[in-house]
Amino acid sequence: MHALVPAPRHLPQRVVVAGTPGDALAVFLHRLATTLDVPLVALTELSGPSEVARLAAFDGWVTTADEAWARPLVLERAEVLVRVELEPASFAGKVRRTLRRIRSDAREREPDLGWVDRAPAVHPQLAVVRLADRDAAESWLRSLG
Repeated sequence: MHALVPAPRHLPQRVVVAGTPGDALAVFLHRLATTLDVPLVALTELSGPSEVARLAAFDGWVTTADEAWARPLVLERAEVLVRVELEPASFAGKVRRTLRRIRSDAREREPDLGWVDRAPAVHPQLAVVRLADRDAAESWLRSLG
């Protein structure tokens, strides 16, 4: 008699991550790509729609969606859209976020992530994962590995 072998669980291979840019997001992206064993590709490093379309055609990748013009191309092929909130919920974190929003000379603006809620209506194949804090993000990463 042979022992039953459980079927391997499907891990997503094409993942778009939406979140506030910063060191915490960069670490999350690298850890996610490493866990899934797929390349991390920054859309900002691609030169235009043809390069984004080539990325989307690949079987595995992790990317962000900070380039609005590129979102439709990657979301069409993505399996999972992850909305991650890694900013600390502390008072100091809220002050930093508020100052970043109001400073006129700020190089990085907090992104408008309202498109995340609309994405499943346009891309019904897309699973959406919402990670409300660092603990949820850490738990989700562990569940993949």
